[in-house]
Amino acid sequence: MTVDGPAPAPPLTLPSTVTASRTDSGLDVLSVTNAHGSAEVYLQGAHVTGWTPTGEDPVLWLSSASSFAPGVPIRGGIPLCFPWFGPRAGDPEAPSHGYARLVPWTLTAASDDDEGTVLTFRLSVPADHAVADFEGLQADYEVRVGRSLTVVLTVTCTGETPVAFEEAQHTYLQLRDVESTTVSGLEDAGYHDKAAASPADARRPAAGVPLVPSGQVDRVYLGTTTPVSVDDGERTLVVTKTGSASTVVWSPGAEVAGRVADIAAGEWRQMVCVETCNVGDAALTLAPGESHSLGSTYTVSRDA
Repeated sequence: MTVDGPAPAPPLTLPSTVTASRTDSGLDVLSVTNAHGSAEVYLQGAHVTGWTPTGEDPVLWLSSASSFAPGVPIRGGIPLCFPWFGPRAGDPEAPSHGYARLVPWTLTAASDDDEGTVLTFRLSVPADHAVADFEGLQADYEVRVGRSLTVVLTVTCTGETPVAFEEAQHTYLQLRDVESTTVSGLEDAGYHDKAAASPADARRPAAGVPLVPSGQVDRVYLGTTTPVSVDDGERTLVVTKTGSASTVVWSPGAEVAGRVADIAAGEWRQMVCVETCNVGDAALTLAPGESHSLGSTYTVSRDA
């Protein structure tokens, strides 16, 4: 995304590795460049849209058709789905995947250490997005940019009653060709197939073999804690997670992608989503004063 506008006035001093800018559409963005790699993070949604380790190709896929407009989700990178996943039950007017990715977060800290650059954000929800059921939740997000990329979402119940919620790091990984890609690490997990023809067919047993996405894939793997490896024949991208009991794998395929306005023609072949999450049966409830952290670490290795 080209950034041409004036830089916003950050509320704190930034290290030399971080540059603040504003897009022509009014979105504030932080660009990180250090000895280990580079990244781009929009304050809207605390949305990591790019990460490239030094000497490597970009790891995160970003749609060329994304609008980058205030209040509109960015297609690609690592959208944060919170405090619900998908459509909100009983509220068809609510935004898909929650409000967290639609509103600006506040940058609360920025610093460097030997391993890279650390940015932290806090969610402040404007009144027109507030949902009474989630008023007692506070969300903080840490992004660590280095030779690996680590993102950690910490949710705290600050109210006086328990609060239930869902959460996901909806990561789009950049590939050579999704239909020549192998996704490993979920072979022993049963899954809910959201692309099944009928709800009666949706619950599936463990496949026992790695997944090679073909056509539409929309699966919620259950009870998963192990790393997931995505090998496109040229390199392997590894997603290691913490605080997560489910994993989503999504590839739209040609038919579904053709109906999505912010995926350009043919671009669906260069991505797959591997999502660290707690959704559906793995949704969480926090008691007053409790916190929970959901984390993903992304690393790259080249095939021999």
